[in-house]
Amino acid sequence: MATKDSPSFDDLDPVEDASSDDNGSDWIDLDAGEEFVGRITGYNPSAGYNGVIELDGRPMYLNATLKNQLIAALVEGRMMAVRVSEEEETFDDDGEERSYHPKEARFK
Repeated sequence: MATKDSPSFDDLDPVEDASSDDNGSDWIDLDAGEEFVGRITGYNPSAGYNGVIELDGRPMYLNATLKNQLIAALVEGRMMAVRVSEEEETFDDDGEERSYHPKEARFK
């Protein structure tokens, strides 16, 4: 529900899933005193203990501090809209059919 100060769901841009199946071998593994700067090209929060981020296509494991800094810098404070579809979809869960209403998010 939009308020006078917040946009409606349709005012926000749809998001493409940027996840990659590429198992690149060029992992970022910095030694003491080294630095690496790059554009975020992928993020998998479920990989490893704290997630994996890709910078210029090169993956790097996050530690808890980096994960918390990423969330604070890129997530907290952003506008998010969520819509639940009126259409119902189903899937097979080990022989049992389950139904759900798909969700979609948009961000600004």
